[in-house]
Amino acid sequence: MFRFWVCSLLFFMSFYLASALGQAPHVCVGNLQGAGGSVSPTVGQNALIKFLGKQKNMQARAEAKTKECEYVVTTNLAEIHSDTGYSGGLAGVNLQTFYVTVDYKLNQVSDGAEEAKGLFKASDRGSPENAITATMKKIAEKTSEAIKKGSAPAK
Repeated sequence: MFRFWVCSLLFFMSFYLASALGQAPHVCVGNLQGAGGSVSPTVGQNALIKFLGKQKNMQARAEAKTKECEYVVTTNLAEIHSDTGYSGGLAGVNLQTFYVTVDYKLNQVSDGAEEAKGLFKASDRGSPENAITATMKKIAEKTSEAIKKGSAPAK
């Protein structure tokens, strides 16, 4: 019985030390809100998880899959529209450009404190999904910067 308690204590101490010694922060990413059927709400989530995963010392996952998060990123598709234009020449080509505005918030899970927020705009001639993906790359960069700044030891 004594061995069990000693082994359990050592296990929990090693787990605690591993988490305290600079493990990458776990960031959970929610679905893109406000998509309203015009685009899949998981397009933004998947892109943001991919881009956060490429950031140094970041671990991102889908919000619904785990509760072990230190930060949560929420995104909202604030605007989506398209314009049609024509290219020059005799055989004018109809070009549709998609414009999106996505806002985001980064919150700490422990106390709900807002670490960062902002909005990004992008456009793409291919699809609204491509424009959303471009904003998610910018959001991943800003999220990573805010987490690094917030987790730096106080001087």
